[in-house]
Order: sequence, then structure tokens, then C-alpha cells
Amino acid sequence: MGRYSYSQPSDSSHYGGDQADSGYSETEELIGRDQAELELKYPEPSQYPTQYPPQPEVEFGFPQVCYCGDAPILATSKNDSGRRVYTCKNVDDGDCHVWKFWDVAVMEEMRARDKHILQLEEKVDNLTLMSNFESEEMVVRLENLVSDLAKKSFTLKIEFEVCVGVMLFVLVVLGLVIGGK
Repeated sequence: MGRYSYSQPSDSSHYGGDQADSGYSETEELIGRDQAELELKYPEPSQYPTQYPPQPEVEFGFPQVCYCGDAPILATSKNDSGRRVYTCKNVDDGDCHVWKFWDVAVMEEMRARDKHILQLEEKVDNLTLMSNFESEEMVVRLENLVSDLAKKSFTLKIEFEVCVGVMLFVLVVLGLVIGGK
């Protein structure tokens, strides 16, 4: 056929073929180890630490919901010379709760608003360009329509003038014929 050919991978033991599937999975072993560690640390499943689902609102801008589900509060940080911080009323229970500096959240929100405003400006500019294009297109159509009507009007005017001329000629000829008898 062609100059190149394709062959299947080798089945020899030298290349990893000819081996029986041992059923070993590193991922499953790691999961098993983690489960065994949890069982040693917490004999009852009810004692497992609470794991909250990640809240995307907490990750960006002003926190809307804490990881525990409560509404965040605005407090003053004791460690960072009085900086305002979003935290949770349950922060002392040992679980994971929201902790975000107020000024960082404000800057994230402002950047997001700036980006949003730029996107809206682009949309408005695009709509303006489209409407300018559409209005220019309508002007061209109207100019063509007026031009066509002017041509038809000119043609009708010439036809009317010819018709009046022929009628006058016929009347003059009739007047001469009747008057000459």
C-alpha cells in the first residue's frame, strides 16, 4: 500500500505485555488507607469532622455564605492592627469558616465591576456600530427607491408631454380639415 505501516503493540513480557491484570490500583489503596486512618482516629462515623461543601461566593469578592452555611459577619482583626475582616460567628468551633480581609474583597469586587462595565461598553459600541450600519443600509435603500421613483416620474412626464403633443396635433389637423371645407 504505502511506504508506512502500522503494527499493534508487542505482547512480549519485555514491553509490559503478557502480564495478568493483578487488580492493584494505587488510587484504591490510598482511599483504603485514608479510610483506615479515619476509623482509627474516630471509632464512630458520627464523630467524623464535618466537611462543608465549597462555597464559590466565599472565594471571590464579598463573602455571601460561610462554609458552614451561616451568613458572614464583618469584624475587626486582632492580629492585623485593626483591619476589617469577614468572618463567621462560629469561628471558634474549630471547623473551617470564612476569613477574608474586607479591603481584599472590595478590590476584587471593584475589578469585577470594572471588567463588567468594559464588557457592557463593548456591547453598546457593537450595537451602535450595528445600528449605524443598519441605518446606512436603510439610507441606501431609500436613495435607490427615490431614484427609481424619479426615473418613473420622468418617464411618465415625457409620456404625458408626448400624449398632449399628439392630441394638440390631432386637434390642429382636425381644425384645418373642418375649417378648409
